[in-house]
Amino acid sequence: MRQNKFTFLLLPLLFLLNTQEASAYPDFIGYGYSSCITCHYNGLGGGALNDYGRALFATEITARDVYSKRTEEETIAAQSGFLGSTQLPWWIRPGLKYRGLWYQTNPGSNQKMEKWINMQEDINMNFFADKKQTVALITTASYADQYPPHAEVKQWQMYMKEYYLRYKWNNNLWIYAGQMDKAFGIRNADHTAVNRSINRTSLLGQFDQSLGATVHFTYPTWDVAANVFFGNSYEDDPEKQKGLAVSGEYQVFEKFKIGGSAMTSQSDFVKWNMLAFTSRIGLSKGSSILAEIGLKDQTTKASDTNILGTYAWIQSLVNIRRGYNLLSTIEASKSDIKKSSAENLRWSVGTMFFPIPRTEIRIMAVNGKTYEDGSGQYDSWMLQSQLHVSY
Repeated sequence: MRQNKFTFLLLPLLFLLNTQEASAYPDFIGYGYSSCITCHYNGLGGGALNDYGRALFATEITARDVYSKRTEEETIAAQSGFLGSTQLPWWIRPGLKYRGLWYQTNPGSNQKMEKWINMQEDINMNFFADKKQTVALITTASYADQYPPHAEVKQWQMYMKEYYLRYKWNNNLWIYAGQMDKAFGIRNADHTAVNRSINRTSLLGQFDQSLGATVHFTYPTWDVAANVFFGNSYEDDPEKQKGLAVSGEYQVFEKFKIGGSAMTSQSDFVKWNMLAFTSRIGLSKGSSILAEIGLKDQTTKASDTNILGTYAWIQSLVNIRRGYNLLSTIEASKSDIKKSSAENLRWSVGTMFFPIPRTEIRIMAVNGKTYEDGSGQYDSWMLQSQLHVSY
């Protein structure tokens, strides 16, 4: 069995090394920005944008259709702050984020169902001890409506989703301590993607931040982060996943990065060992291909049962013109590669637009298939529309 596991560990690596294939997203490597620390307060990506990230988003990513031709890019950049062009004190940078999703299942049939979900309702408050931002306190308070993310969080109340201290040792070494996302894989914005919703046991989901510490080394051609974590503060201690994660990337050449992540984690009930290989490549300006392939080894302690699953996620972004993009994602997963088990395939295709400042609109069609020995299922279809507003 050890030999079989080793074989499956090598297969994704061989694929990535032989393939020819980046809020700011990992897809934006297509604009030449391959390091997350350029635009985010967190060097591993995700969370609030810094001042440079806000200006960049306004002047390169977002369409300028609402501006006259005489409006200079410097003017647009200056208006990207929280209060527009009004300067805030150097020691504070607030932010607001909202993301809502409308979806319809079984479109065109009498069994169709539609719903609107408020996915993200965040307030960012970031504080700095000095003008160079050597020491920073990064916080995100989130609103829980009718779907609280944890049992200890009540409906219709604010709670602290993320809070950590960031210390800049020098330009190449950053240290983080507090509750934050774990250092693993590509942090794409779609929390339902197969590489982010790998399981429901507090690892990589939208609300699965964890108390811990991260040391991040970042250089022009490579970066490595090591993250020790102890579980989410809102979870009961027996449920907390505690462990270690390591993640890194290497720039093969400009706009082409390969990387890997490893994680070992366990609670009183479940133990996980995970491995992922990643690739990000920028094509023409604004266009990119991202890929993540991984293994997930799960052991349920009470029954001493083990499952070795695998997943693959590939996303392409094609820039039509400034602010307007085509987005396509292919996702595949198998529950247990050691025996006959369900295989899932999902293909999403649609658009991702940034038509006006601070606004993102996505319109997607999603097709899902499930294959299982001795049985078959009809394809599932879903229409999605997403609105993201960020201040």
